[in-house]
Amino acid sequence: MMHLMFNLLNQVNRARAYRWFAAVFFFTAIFAYSITGFMYFEVQGKPDLTWVDAMWWSFVTMTTVGYGDYYPESTLGRMLVGLPTMILGVSMLGYVLSVLATGIMESKMKELRGLATMKFTDHIIICHFISVDSMLDLLHELSRDVATQDRRVVLIDERLEEIPVELRDKKMSFVRGDPSRLPILEQAGLYTCTYVLIQVDEKDLDHSDSKNLTVALTIERVCPGVHTIVQCVNPENAVFFERANVDSVVCLSSLSSQLMVQELQDPGINTVLRDLTSNIAGKQFYIVDAPSEIQRWNDLRQHFEDQNILLIGLRRGQENVLTNSADDAIESGDLAIVIAANRPTD
Repeated sequence: MMHLMFNLLNQVNRARAYRWFAAVFFFTAIFAYSITGFMYFEVQGKPDLTWVDAMWWSFVTMTTVGYGDYYPESTLGRMLVGLPTMILGVSMLGYVLSVLATGIMESKMKELRGLATMKFTDHIIICHFISVDSMLDLLHELSRDVATQDRRVVLIDERLEEIPVELRDKKMSFVRGDPSRLPILEQAGLYTCTYVLIQVDEKDLDHSDSKNLTVALTIERVCPGVHTIVQCVNPENAVFFERANVDSVVCLSSLSSQLMVQELQDPGINTVLRDLTSNIAGKQFYIVDAPSEIQRWNDLRQHFEDQNILLIGLRRGQENVLTNSADDAIESGDLAIVIAANRPTD
């Protein structure tokens, strides 16, 4: 089906190119005829007439402006040059406008139906559509952080017929197709994006992990520099995503189980974690670079306290170091785990 769609699209593109070629050819032919005809019939009565004057008259006549500063005065000039120029000029103008309008409409339809090629840079690609509300929440979260608020978002989904108007109003773009296929990822701008978020396929949870693993392997094979984040249904499958070299794996069921137990032991912890992982209100978790000139934990803690930021630990490689003594050393490459109202800038 997609192959037939691309063939049809190629035929449309060739037809549009032919229409533009025809428009340019006929415009040039009429323009040249008007200039030479105007000069041939009118220069005898107006010896000071120049080719620039003839070009000016031809252009304003063909575009239906008609200033009246120049016009054919001879009978033959009016009948053989002026009249054809006016009639053909109006026709040509209407044709060009119709081709332009058709091109705009086709471009909009391609965008709505996910057939357009994305030309963005440093954007975010999201694989799989869940619901309009969940996508709006995700876009709202992205817009609240300085690290992601200016990035365009491209959605890839093979079941969605057309991008919902609510998402289009939020400037989300859409590519229709299977995100495990490289041409679809290239259409979404894989080589120029910064992040790829691979969500669970809620319409096929039993096979979601295997499908997402295929997507992750495709991305990591051709574009390993892109930061990939995968939602995993089964905790036992997390190791396969790690072997595929994805940057982060979020396992929904394990997080849910841990949160349920924590809520049982400490009622209200659910709302605390909700606020700390949301950009909408209050303070949030952030992982930021630790200043290179700071060598000790106590100095790093004081550095953030001066900015009303709470330091809770370090991210060292793939490990979290959450217990630290005042004299513990800060190693090269360590990231600071903090709680702050906004993302720290230094």
